[in-house]
Amino acid sequence: MKGILLDETGDLQIKPIRENGLITSGLVIGNNDYQCVRLVIEAQKGEFKEVPTVGFGIDNYLKSPIDIKQKFVNELTKELKSVGFKSPKVTVGKTLLDFEVNI
Repeated sequence: MKGILLDETGDLQIKPIRENGLITSGLVIGNNDYQCVRLVIEAQKGEFKEVPTVGFGIDNYLKSPIDIKQKFVNELTKELKSVGFKSPKVTVGKTLLDFEVNI
């Protein structure tokens, strides 16, 4: 999916292009699939005001025992499907923080 890109700190990537002393463009556009995945994973429900039901809230799982691994996978897959990723694959390693998302 193409969209406006963010940098590592979450700020807009801006590279102004000037023509005849005027800025004609500045926002960086590109493939933002993994950026969208990261934002959904980090966001709590309600943080996206336009769609308050979206948000996985990884912070909720940080102190959880590993025995909720399947719930983690199911919930994250459901959230990613709700924002348009057709068949995301979530795998978890030895800890919940050792996870991978393939879109």
